Amino acid sequence: MADSRCFLALDLGAESGRAELVTLSGGKVEMQEMHRWPNKPVFIGSTLHWDFPFLLGEITESLRACAQAGRQPLAVGVDTWGVDFGLLCGDVLLGNPVHYRDARTQGIHDYTNPTMTTAEIFALTAYEPWAISSLFQLLAMKKANSPLLEAADSFLNMPDLFSFFLSGVKRSERSIANTSNLMGVDGQWSDEIMRRFSLKRGMFSPLVEPGTVLGPLTPKVRELTGIGDMPVVSVCGHDTSAALAAVPAQGDGWAFISCGTWSILGSMTPQPVATPRCLELGFTNEYTLGGWYLARNISGLWLVQQLRKKWMLHDPACDYTRMTAEASEADGGESVPLFDAADPSLLAPADMEQAIQKLVGLGRLDSRGAMVRSVLESLALEYHRRLESLTELTGRRPDRVYMVGGGIHNKLLCQLTADACGMEVHAGADQCTALGNALTQALAIGVLQTPAEIREVMRNSTRMDVYAPRQQSLWQRKRLAYAQVCS
Repeated sequence: MADSRCFLALDLGAESGRAELVTLSGGKVEMQEMHRWPNKPVFIGSTLHWDFPFLLGEITESLRACAQAGRQPLAVGVDTWGVDFGLLCGDVLLGNPVHYRDARTQGIHDYTNPTMTTAEIFALTAYEPWAISSLFQLLAMKKANSPLLEAADSFLNMPDLFSFFLSGVKRSERSIANTSNLMGVDGQWSDEIMRRFSLKRGMFSPLVEPGTVLGPLTPKVRELTGIGDMPVVSVCGHDTSAALAAVPAQGDGWAFISCGTWSILGSMTPQPVATPRCLELGFTNEYTLGGWYLARNISGLWLVQQLRKKWMLHDPACDYTRMTAEASEADGGESVPLFDAADPSLLAPADMEQAIQKLVGLGRLDSRGAMVRSVLESLALEYHRRLESLTELTGRRPDRVYMVGGGIHNKLLCQLTADACGMEVHAGADQCTALGNALTQALAIGVLQTPAEIREVMRNSTRMDVYAPRQQSLWQRKRLAYAQVCS
């Protein structure tokens, strides 16, 4: 018999996957990890692939773990990273899906621009035309005369592919389809792009909204796992969009920052913003439960993580708590050296400490605390800079920021973000992706009634720390100094 309020969220990231059993009771959620596994890409010849049979096997193992624990979820859903896909002929997968980091799309825009420019594609899709997006991966296959592309009659992005092997139903959910650069601003497949690039329209499955019930588990899956009957739900398949669905926000007029190794800043919008200025400012439009949102990737705690990695070689006790404490004790006045947190030299430096010293001027950061303080203030000011761009694009300045993800545990960063942005920061919820997945399942089967109820459940379940902006005359001078550094 099904647990009355229990949902299984299968949350796959680029480095690991996990199965979280989420229980909804009394308007709150609790989460229990049932299974976790690594996600290691493999080279087959010279091509980098995802190990799809292994990943599907671990999903099967997740269902088996529930059955063995005597837990029967009401539903199951899958979210993953974006852009990657599988091709099928009938029900047969044509090889392991290729990893977005594979070299096949290098220089692809030189091949595609004569047919259709990136600006034209953005105007139709409102999604930044990354070389790694599904469209350009398909066109790389076309350029190479791939026999798989010729043989394929179905295209499914990764979460839809897993859902197909669980349910036997082929559908494309809009949040993940959006990462393909093939879904138009009307929420439908772009016939114009497919026509211009001579892609087979019949390969693409019907589009569905997040929160659509696909159908029950196949008899084979139930036989392999011992799990009982339950529906497979097409949740927000793109993990970023799943997380946004669970931001514990209230009302309108808010922006969000999802902060971890990298950060994503954005806000919900009534319709996509597909202007040249949007593309110029590095923003893209994504789809989630309830509609569109505008977002931009930003540096995150990667900078601090790389500093710790170096410092631990000489001080194994160097942890994030200690680093943040040292930064809190460092001078926070106008003398804090600032640097462009988006500088390309910080993407993959051999030595992060030296890279930062070079940007601010050698010798200006004379302690670990001073360096971490410089990093966190520069990152907070980068958030402000991008928040101003968001305001320009939407025509509306947010009145508060909701901060989610692992970065919320860095209380100094949360406070500095409030100071730099000049508005309240509400920080809480570090597990939004799996919870957004599970609560969208609850919405799909009628346990919850509206997307707003998901946010209400999250507020009930999450401790929110509110950080008010301080010393705004000082921070206005810091904003001007940071703008000068970035100019």
